[in-house]
Amino acid sequence: MPHAHAIQVPLRVQVVTVSTSRGRSDDLSGDLLCSLAEAAGHKVAGRAIVRDDAEAIGTELDRAVCSPDVDLVLLTGGTGISARDCTATVVQTRLTRELPGFGELFRSLSYAEIGSAAMLSGAIGGLVGKKLVFALPGSVAACRLGMEKLILPELGHLSGELQKESPAPPRASAPVRPVVRSRTTSDPLPDVLPAATGIAPPRRGTDVVAIGAGEPPAAGAAAAPGWQAAIAELRGRLVPVGSTPAPEALMAIPAVADVLNRATARMKLVCDDGRSWLVYGYPDLLRPASKVLAVREALPIAEVVVLHRWPARVGLCCELDDSVLPGVDASVDEQSETRCGQPWPEDGQLFAVEGSAVWIQQRRYVRKWDGRRAGPEENVGPTIGSLLLGWSQR
Repeated sequence: MPHAHAIQVPLRVQVVTVSTSRGRSDDLSGDLLCSLAEAAGHKVAGRAIVRDDAEAIGTELDRAVCSPDVDLVLLTGGTGISARDCTATVVQTRLTRELPGFGELFRSLSYAEIGSAAMLSGAIGGLVGKKLVFALPGSVAACRLGMEKLILPELGHLSGELQKESPAPPRASAPVRPVVRSRTTSDPLPDVLPAATGIAPPRRGTDVVAIGAGEPPAAGAAAAPGWQAAIAELRGRLVPVGSTPAPEALMAIPAVADVLNRATARMKLVCDDGRSWLVYGYPDLLRPASKVLAVREALPIAEVVVLHRWPARVGLCCELDDSVLPGVDASVDEQSETRCGQPWPEDGQLFAVEGSAVWIQQRRYVRKWDGRRAGPEENVGPTIGSLLLGWSQR
């Protein structure tokens, strides 16, 4: 009997097969998922085959959930316990809301068919933003079981529940703490940072499609503040991240690496003028109210821009000539007087900026200045971790 909140709306489905050995001609599990979805009245928006690699899986999943043409992502393969099986882990790091009952029921039903070997299955499902994501084992039998017994019978109910939710309105004036980046005090600052690699070429069976951030506002129209307005003003677009790594100097700080790894969406922002950033979304890169951090390689550590505070220029300062923030060599007195009303009374170098505060680096320590009093000396690494955490949450 249909649930009271069930709605029968055709969904657009992206099918992703995780396999290093399969091609489109022998992707039987992918074929089955497509045929079952279409037989139930849904539309297959696209298919992809990616290798058993966390970066490759994450890139394709990010592309799918950020696409406006996809409602449901079905992955098959890579859910076991071998060294290269990482699909379940990748999916779990991106879920904004897990449906633990899906994995529990799948293993229960699977136990009735294959016995105790069912415990090896890492089948997992849930939401990334408002997109449904399910990861199934690679066998045809497992895909049929998950689709016919669990996913397809419940899609109407799930869709109905999602329709009941109203997205949170943007909080344009919400206070946000600034982002800073640096190394631990025991590590010397690098003289040269490694160059970031480019976007990896499309993998077998994967149609890499650039995903825009929406049309820029009409001339003379006031754009709503936030990360989408920032991307429009920077004349940028979001594309799959490929193999572009995060800045090593940031990832060397455990607290910073933890914050960046918590992002449930990661894309690359590419601008018409050639600038590019890695973009991290909390909880996603779909809704206007998301918290979004843009990061790129730069001396002395990296550049971090808090896009959701746009048009306010908030973030970590660097030495790049084309930075959207004041550089580390900008006048500390001028910046502090403009933002805080009072010049910084000591020496130092600009480290980070926020609406009404600046962070000043003095040798290996950082102090906050709000125009009234200077904060205590803090080590660079913990300061960066604290600021990044605050920016990703508020």
